[in-house]
Amino acid sequence: MTFISLLALILSLIPLPGTIDQEYDYYERGPHIVKLQLKVGVQLVDGIYGPDTRRAHIRRVGGAYGALRRWYPVGQRSESPATLGELVDEYFLEGDQAWAFRVAECESSALPHHHGNAAVSPALAAGAFQNLAKYWAGRSKAAGFAGYDILDMRANVAVAAHLFYTSGPQHWNPSRACWGTPL
Repeated sequence: MTFISLLALILSLIPLPGTIDQEYDYYERGPHIVKLQLKVGVQLVDGIYGPDTRRAHIRRVGGAYGALRRWYPVGQRSESPATLGELVDEYFLEGDQAWAFRVAECESSALPHHHGNAAVSPALAAGAFQNLAKYWAGRSKAAGFAGYDILDMRANVAVAAHLFYTSGPQHWNPSRACWGTPL
């Protein structure tokens, strides 16, 4: 019996929370991470939830979209779907609308005529403006959209506008080379 198979046998006897069914923080450590690493088949089983383990974990639960839906509840949806263009016009000031359209296109390939956007990144950023799922509950509440789904176009745009007007454009810095600076 190899060390890994012996370790897997021992861990299978220890009651641990559903390892596949939850998201973990980067660099979280413990026997539950060893158990997860064995389940998802990473090369290095070290008990640390690093980038390789996260990639394998997300792949195991069906990719980024599968992870989003497994780890974050589906929320309420707007009654009448509006286009991205209509929503940017509604939530962003006229002088900021061109910037908002550039950001949405850079972040998720969203265009003004789109009624929805189901883009989900490996970081579990979702929707037209790629809002991060781990912050969605608090940010959507602050923007007046508590309980709304992160992929709801109206809520996604409203939260992006709220973030932009309360703390600036730095939330989208990873794609800054694409969208440039606010007008």
